[in-house]
Amino acid sequence: MMTKVSKRISIFDIFPEDSRTQDENPSSTGEEASVEVNTVQSVDEAAIIISTVTDLQNQNVLGSETLCSSEEKSSLCSLHRVSRILVHISIILSIVAASLSVLLILQYFYYPVIQRACPDYLEACVPLLNCSHADGANLCPPSRQPSNRTLASEYRNPVLLVTGDSLLQVYGANTGTYYTVCHQGWKTYHGWMVCRELGFNSHTVLSSPLPLSATEPACLESFAVMNKTSESPSNLDGFLHPVENCPNDLGVSLQCTDCGRSSAESQRIVGGSPSTWGRWPWQVSLRWDGRHVCGGSIISSQWVMSAAHCFVLSNFLTVARWKVHAGSASLNPSISHSVRSIYYNGLYNPETSDYDVALLKTSQPMGFSETLRPVCLPRTRQQFLTRGNCWISGWGHVNEGGQLSPVLREAKVHLISNHLCNQSSYYEGLISARMLCAGYLDGKVDSCQGDSGGPLVCQDGGLWWQVGIVSWGEGCGRPNRPGVYTNLSTLLDWVYHRLQTDSEIP
Repeated sequence: MMTKVSKRISIFDIFPEDSRTQDENPSSTGEEASVEVNTVQSVDEAAIIISTVTDLQNQNVLGSETLCSSEEKSSLCSLHRVSRILVHISIILSIVAASLSVLLILQYFYYPVIQRACPDYLEACVPLLNCSHADGANLCPPSRQPSNRTLASEYRNPVLLVTGDSLLQVYGANTGTYYTVCHQGWKTYHGWMVCRELGFNSHTVLSSPLPLSATEPACLESFAVMNKTSESPSNLDGFLHPVENCPNDLGVSLQCTDCGRSSAESQRIVGGSPSTWGRWPWQVSLRWDGRHVCGGSIISSQWVMSAAHCFVLSNFLTVARWKVHAGSASLNPSISHSVRSIYYNGLYNPETSDYDVALLKTSQPMGFSETLRPVCLPRTRQQFLTRGNCWISGWGHVNEGGQLSPVLREAKVHLISNHLCNQSSYYEGLISARMLCAGYLDGKVDSCQGDSGGPLVCQDGGLWWQVGIVSWGEGCGRPNRPGVYTNLSTLLDWVYHRLQTDSEIP
């Protein structure tokens, strides 16, 4: 893999080459004539300009010698020498000024400011990084100052969607409490406001009453209704009115996107099989200079999720060289989308692969269809069964050390507990809380090179939820070495915070 090399451009390359007449020697052989022609063509135009000036100077020198031969005219001779020096200086300064002007023009048109991927923290932001904002904006939003304090002590997501039922909770900043929102008084525009707080601006906002009788006890401690108000609160907290209990024991189930729906029900994938078109409509191919490098998943009309190591390990940080290919199960040319910004978690550790998550924002919204739509992000405290309906997909190597698959492949896998995966027979303590294992302990079915950044999804309640991101593993499909994935549930705050703080909400 190569890094970008700037092309050197002569200041004369922007002008059409002058037509030149060349003398031909009739007695020369064809080979000799060829040499002469090549010699003439290789003459630098700058040398031609300099020689012309030199000829004029020689003429002036001859004239000045005649003029200065008379002692009576010595003063005039001195004046002439001074004027000649001044003319030479002015010519040199003019050439330098013209050259600088042309170089500045070339730099503006041929070498624009390169946008680079940003390491993005929740709190510990770095203001001076040259990152991927199209308008050159500072990495740290104006409302946040650089800080070394931890995420847990400072940041509170303003909105939580809890469990697979997507129960809505809103954070009250004045009380430091998450309130379960009651369905009484709930209006459609409240749903739009909440989804915008999460970083989404979808036309599809689905809400419905949800019985609280079967909800986790942790969700039944504080309640609030969303009141109408003649004022315009700056945030959702201004709409909250705490109550003892929800009338009719009903909360709000909220969905901000029409996500997780596959149009076809039924492998870096080892031991899998070819997928059908539309089965995984959120799956994308991320391509660097036209070559497939990693997978990814669509989470909204302008946001794609992938792994941080796809950009950091090979120094693939130049945003303009990435394209998102979506809506096809083939690696052949498909609909591509330019990338506007890339953010990877600033706590990502290349040595341990911890915090291996990244987000890409496309330049324009992607139009959804039966073969292109978002996957659902997991909910807070949502549980997935170890032997549930979970799948991995990608165009990666079909075996260790093999080649990319020309078609999207899929494989069913089992989730493996961190306790088991961290045992000495497996990864011996290398699995952090931001990771999870999936596959089979006897190997054979696994993700592989080229699948990185792709989704691990599980079905729950008729929808597909992204549980993990293909991250790392020892080999592909080896016994006692299952695939290791980023545990997305533990990094939801970072994902939502990135969506919320972007200058243009999708």
